[in-house]
Amino acid sequence: MRRGVLVVLVAVALPFLPARAFVASADEGSPVAPASVGPQLRPPSGVLRHVEADRLAVSPEPRVHGKELVVLVGGYQSCACPDDGTFDVLRARLASDGGYDVVRFGADPRFPYDTFGAIAPSAKNLRDEIRALAPDYDGVHIVTHSMGGVVADQAFAQGLTHEDGVVSYVSWAAPHSGSDAARALLAARLVAGGVDGPLREGLLWLRMESDSAAVIDLALAAPVPPPAGVVRLDLRELTDALVTPRDARDPGVPSRLLTKLDEGHGGILNDSRAIDLTVRTIADRRVPPEDRRRELIEAAEKQSDDLGGYVLGVVCVLAFVACATALISRNASLPFTDTLARFLPRASRRPCP
Repeated sequence: MRRGVLVVLVAVALPFLPARAFVASADEGSPVAPASVGPQLRPPSGVLRHVEADRLAVSPEPRVHGKELVVLVGGYQSCACPDDGTFDVLRARLASDGGYDVVRFGADPRFPYDTFGAIAPSAKNLRDEIRALAPDYDGVHIVTHSMGGVVADQAFAQGLTHEDGVVSYVSWAAPHSGSDAARALLAARLVAGGVDGPLREGLLWLRMESDSAAVIDLALAAPVPPPAGVVRLDLRELTDALVTPRDARDPGVPSRLLTKLDEGHGGILNDSRAIDLTVRTIADRRVPPEDRRRELIEAAEKQSDDLGGYVLGVVCVLAFVACATALISRNASLPFTDTLARFLPRASRRPCP
């Protein structure tokens, strides 16, 4: 997703679920929230240290596998096009390690992925593509970003299992419990009776379709029980203001809260810690042991909750304004709406090959 799209989507969120942060873990670094997404965040006090060797869980002997497949699933408005660099850093790391074939879901026309469209058909296509490819490999690993995590969740809900060859599933910044931002957009449209207005025009200028089928499905998404026999790990950045702890709630799944310094939602794609944890999970077929001090983990969790609370307050105000504007535009034509539609660029779609 593009960074401008991500920030605006947060700004128009509306909470409908009980606030409850998910349990996560802190990563190295001193987190500083961008001014555009909330107050300055203080880094956890102290220095993150590795736990002494005798305190770490004993790692199993390296396993010897044949060729394995890694399936990458992008998020909302992404595209499996040759020039889409969403997973470039991970691809490079997997190539250097060897032993993996990597495919981007949506690149094969037999199994299309419309990132603006309804999630259920895409989930079915993901399930079917994995079933078609898995017999040629010793194991299949799924790595997702953002909405891609919801697509993978639904693929498992539609019958994808360990018996289909899936060994591990690592999600980055996934709104497993649905998106508050999407719920806000859906509520505004319901209030407006489906009439477009300045809200939609402004979002289109930022190249985001606020009323796509994907947004509606994200508003209704809910966690899916972890698939039996599949190694699961959720990763999210402390500075991710688009997918908050409420959105990322995923009961029963191990999670890690990372602390990249810049914008967290897209930033996780280039976070060396996220890449390392993902590759280790794939290679070892197990979640890497936590090696950080508990007090620093708790400090990062608190900062993430504080940022989520700040975003929630801003969201409530902006959602109220959006609904009020929608009501007005339903009953009267706003003169600047036509001007916006005439001069602002529209959201564009990049079809996958």
